[in-house]
Amino acid sequence: MGELETRKFAGIDLGRQAVRFSVYDEAAAETTEESFLLSEKEQEDFIGSGLFYVRRHLEESHKSWDAYQGVYFTMEDTGKEARKYLTEQLDDEFKKRHSVQIITHFRAFVEYVFHQERAVWDRNTLLLDYSGDVLRYILVEQIRPSRQKAYRAVLKEINLSEYGIHAGDENQDYHFSRLMKQFLVKNPAHIIFLTGDGFEGNWMKKTLTYLCAGRRVFLGQNLYANGACLLGLGPVQLMEDGLLLMQGPDMVSHTIGILAQESGKPRYVPITSIGREWYNTEGSMDIILDKSQKVEFFYHNSQANEMEGAVCEIKDLPARPPKTTRIRIEVRFTSQTDGVILLKDLGFGEMFPATGKVTVFPFKLIS
Repeated sequence: MGELETRKFAGIDLGRQAVRFSVYDEAAAETTEESFLLSEKEQEDFIGSGLFYVRRHLEESHKSWDAYQGVYFTMEDTGKEARKYLTEQLDDEFKKRHSVQIITHFRAFVEYVFHQERAVWDRNTLLLDYSGDVLRYILVEQIRPSRQKAYRAVLKEINLSEYGIHAGDENQDYHFSRLMKQFLVKNPAHIIFLTGDGFEGNWMKKTLTYLCAGRRVFLGQNLYANGACLLGLGPVQLMEDGLLLMQGPDMVSHTIGILAQESGKPRYVPITSIGREWYNTEGSMDIILDKSQKVEFFYHNSQANEMEGAVCEIKDLPARPPKTTRIRIEVRFTSQTDGVILLKDLGFGEMFPATGKVTVFPFKLIS
């Protein structure tokens, strides 16, 4: 009997100085990692160069994209031009088998954290990303310690030169350790992850002594790629339930939904969820119109816990009795706070055929 086929998911972090390639094997419940440094010339086209190294690695390993049930990309810059360029670099065969999914470093780390055992994320978890003179950090913290716990992830950065910290300086360790003592008083964490070329070398003596005092500290350069490949295991349930607020660039903090009757009482039903990049956020739902041809939408700001309503009127529908018009609602974002809601007439069976008419209802969220 041959071996059972197991699912494997690949995560690719296209960095400006190196490409990181991670594969999660679901059967073994383990991740393998590869890294390929880019020369100065290759860094001019780090996306194309990174893909070249990954393809060459697959060829040398006698594998193809078909070996993976999912392939996910992450980059520091996920702007429109970068996303478009990456998509153009992938051939039609890849696009046919795998949809091109691109996430930010911010989300990649949070995905990594919440795909670990509960002990990793049930209290405060911190990522320190040190490159150049900039220290980016992501703090994942519990914000509602009740029966139904909620969490927040925050992305910020610190200009290290303002604190007299310079790579290679003889006082680098002293000044960095002092900064950490001040920082962790305001941002306590019980697990800390370190990444970035700034942490390479043997300069961290005082810093590591302090960071490891009563905390678990891990150093790894494939954290973002690891988080990306874990997307294949499915969505984080806290994210689906709206209990994980992501405060960072491109991240959606509003849900869009409607009110539905449940046991005679109105209940808010979200069509979209929070916690993802706006370009990865969408949702759909079918509803049955009653007497009115108006649909009221509600925009829930999870960060401020505020609700805003907006009414869309569907015009030019054929005359039908109540509850014989089915409408498909699709929500698409065009930026972090803007998008469109599409309402398509599906009719109601053969007696009330669909017109296929689509009403376009733009929205703008108050950030």
